[in-house]
Amino acid sequence: MLRRPPSGERAPSARRDLWLSSAEGTSYCLMVGVGQEYFVAFALAAGLSDVQGGLVATLPMFVGATAQLASPWVIRRVGSLRNTMTLFSALQALCFIPLLAGAWHGSIPAWALYLTVTAYAAINLSQGPAWTTWITTLVPRRVRARYFGGRWRVLQGGVLAGLLIGGLVLDKSASAGLAPTGLANEAGDAGASDGTRAFVALFAIALAMRVLGSFLISRHSEPVRMPDNVRTVSPLEIVRRWRGKGQETGVGADVRLLGFLMASNFAMQVALPFFTPFVLNQRGLTYLEFTTLTGAVIVGKMVAAPTIGRVAHGRGALRVLWIGAVGVIPMAPLWLVADSFATLLIAQFVMGCLLSCFDIGSMLMQYETIPEHERASLISSFVAMNALAGFLGSLAGGTLLALGQEATGLLNSVGGYGAVFLLGAAARIAVLPMLVKVRPAPAGFDAERAGAPRGGAVRVDPGAGTSESPSANPGPDRPREG
Repeated sequence: MLRRPPSGERAPSARRDLWLSSAEGTSYCLMVGVGQEYFVAFALAAGLSDVQGGLVATLPMFVGATAQLASPWVIRRVGSLRNTMTLFSALQALCFIPLLAGAWHGSIPAWALYLTVTAYAAINLSQGPAWTTWITTLVPRRVRARYFGGRWRVLQGGVLAGLLIGGLVLDKSASAGLAPTGLANEAGDAGASDGTRAFVALFAIALAMRVLGSFLISRHSEPVRMPDNVRTVSPLEIVRRWRGKGQETGVGADVRLLGFLMASNFAMQVALPFFTPFVLNQRGLTYLEFTTLTGAVIVGKMVAAPTIGRVAHGRGALRVLWIGAVGVIPMAPLWLVADSFATLLIAQFVMGCLLSCFDIGSMLMQYETIPEHERASLISSFVAMNALAGFLGSLAGGTLLALGQEATGLLNSVGGYGAVFLLGAAARIAVLPMLVKVRPAPAGFDAERAGAPRGGAVRVDPGAGTSESPSANPGPDRPREG
């Protein structure tokens, strides 16, 4: 089923690949922490309004997700999962150059900021289909739950380190008068300001980290250049799987999971993009306090990740996903009722633990339910629809926030932000029934083999699934498992 590398390209040990994957992931997360996490703050420093700044987190994601629909074509054209990832990561590094220029110049037009972040998002999202297909050829099945749990902890440490670096740089710059400490420009336009100069160091570090990541990706082995029988799953087939009744054979498990994740993203993005404007402009927190709050979420993810990996290994990924889905419901309302910085800090830490459950559970469930040779196509379609769901969620939250100042009655009594955060919690409750329809991969269903034509028939090996079994060991057509 799987195409081996050209003759003479001997793959090194799996241990080296696992180390390289963790190192590359850490460099990526450093880039996210010091760069991507401060896109909204940079937008506010450049003079965008609260609503415009919040939409920086979702509108470019939506447009970029549409562009990344071409990623399966790029993967086939390049003909190598590793080379595709190396190319995408190098292009992603280049996206920080316009941001560097704008930060150094002291101003950046709103359209240029949105265009740059959109290109960044498109390239970032395009890596998903290639990575999710490639990583399962590198990580042995029997260690995945524990490995990804531990890797998740290391990666969150990278995000935290990036956040702390960014927060300290901005806080020091604010003390020196080089970063804004007050409300955003009332005019809402990206006017010139020395306040953007503080972001130069942040974006320079982010660029360097992505260049390093591109190099590390190129050093991985490639036991499988491309899955055989790669195919595109049409929208009509996706609908058929959604409506299908064959859960006992694994049919439709993939699209039901992805459908729930899209609905969850809509619910999450109703409130999440407006946390940064809320704490910076409404609560009047400093950059260092904002960084501390964001870092508390990351610390929660780091602390919980190893335990979550063990629970997923022993009790199943779906159990972990349920804990996360239910636990994050009160996240946004807690931002309102936390009457002190310490209370808000504790709430953020707890939410980080629960978000780690949701993220790790959903990731492992995707590996369990989505066939490898269809993964690039399905993930590409999912990324586009997921970004649309996130954008619509943020649009609903942004509209409610904009109307909040002029509303009367209940909406006025809780304020615009209060209404947005309560609506976000209600939306997360509303999508839970979709999770009831999600089932773990049944015994006999192997997502890495399911649907792979061989001798004109569908091949499903018995005994494979979430547990360790003889059929999970490498065969003549499988990559090495250790």
